[in-house]
Amino acid sequence: MVELSKSFELECGILDRDHQILLQQINKICAVIDGEGDEECAKLTPEMIKFAKQHFTREEALLTKVGYPDVKLHAAHHQNLDHKMETILELAAMADKNPLAGEKLKSALKFFLTDDIIDADLDFKSFVMDRGSE
Repeated sequence: MVELSKSFELECGILDRDHQILLQQINKICAVIDGEGDEECAKLTPEMIKFAKQHFTREEALLTKVGYPDVKLHAAHHQNLDHKMETILELAAMADKNPLAGEKLKSALKFFLTDDIIDADLDFKSFVMDRGSE
């Protein structure tokens, strides 16, 4: 199970809620891989990907609204993650029958979450906080 400590919160309500939902979705997929659920990765993962793309749209809109100077760079980071989502979907299609694909999927999902939140979003935390954006 993946957890995010308080230090990784952006203190921006909508984005922190999105991150918590992504975390819950990823943990649910990982639980299924570990045999703790009846649902299929091939059904859960596209839902998580769809939500992640919606999150990226909300995040970029907020960054544009508050005048974040590196919004285009952040959007390019999201596009890079979009490419990784294709691999995640391919692994999810195989994960229910292939244990190695399941393990690789878990790793890819954890990387996806940390790459989005820790490596990229924390870069704009103080800027957004200074603007008092919710």
